[in-house]
Amino acid sequence: MNTSPDHRGVTSADVAREAGVARSTVSRCLSGDGRISEETRQRVLETAERLGYQINQIARSMNRRKSDLVGLVTSGLQDPFRVQFLHHLISAIQKIGYRPLVIDVSEPEHMSRSMLHLLQYQVAGVVVTSGSPSPEIGQHFIRRNVPVVLVNRAGLLEGADVVNCDNEAGGRLAAEALLAAGKHHLGFLNMSGGTYSGNARGEAFVAAIAPRLASGEVRFTPLGCRSADYDGGFQAGLEILGRPDAPDGIFCGKDHIALGLMDAARFELGLKVPQDLAVVGFDDITASSQRAYDLTTIRQSAQDLAELTVSRLARFMTGPDGRGMKRAVLPVELIRRTSA
Repeated sequence: MNTSPDHRGVTSADVAREAGVARSTVSRCLSGDGRISEETRQRVLETAERLGYQINQIARSMNRRKSDLVGLVTSGLQDPFRVQFLHHLISAIQKIGYRPLVIDVSEPEHMSRSMLHLLQYQVAGVVVTSGSPSPEIGQHFIRRNVPVVLVNRAGLLEGADVVNCDNEAGGRLAAEALLAAGKHHLGFLNMSGGTYSGNARGEAFVAAIAPRLASGEVRFTPLGCRSADYDGGFQAGLEILGRPDAPDGIFCGKDHIALGLMDAARFELGLKVPQDLAVVGFDDITASSQRAYDLTTIRQSAQDLAELTVSRLARFMTGPDGRGMKRAVLPVELIRRTSA
């Protein structure tokens, strides 16, 4: 009897012979079949480990028509919040026994092709954090009973779950913070054209200050930047804050934009934050709490968002559930620091 751990080419038949069971019993033990006794399961698992048997995941996926892979569709990996979110998302997926497969869709025209590629890997589920798949693409997954969760998206894909942070509450909290700081000329700065989340935050911000606008207590100026990152905020700051009638309180759709805006204000234009300009961001990325910025911001927890996303996905991957779009909203909170 060969029990050497260096034995190569070990098959399930070898494990079955060594353990004194049928080959089908080995398969049931390794798949977690509850009909197998604990004694038999332990004997098979110990034998498999001793022989160095490795499950052929590719063959297993073909047999089950489902792998242990979860597709993550994303882009913009230079975005600090998205990097934090993906870190927690990958960890949460691994905790439930699945493996992440990351697909970059930085080029929007590649999204449909990239998502179809995921089907070739027999993915167990898909999380979309960037872009918006077409209804036609979504139907390919729904017909194959592959759950899809959209994160901070508009949620136009029939049959997909949607997980968003509470953008409306965030916009309202930002407005309250700037008004409490005594600012009278307010602005909302986000990438021109915006995203679903950014637009929702801006709309909620304007709605919150609407009574003050109507009474003439405050003014509002919509603002735009070329990109939703530090450079976009920095360039917008140079262009906007150099004007004689610039806003004295600005809510930025993302922290990354806010950090660039603050640096332009302080180091290029000589403005004081918050005396001359109060700034509120959104996300609470790591840099926001550093002393160089101390940014007042709206926190959406990257870890909580990841865990909520995976919990929605797991409902379908681990058992049947009613189809049809379901929405989940992650609460946000105002983090008060010295920028406002």
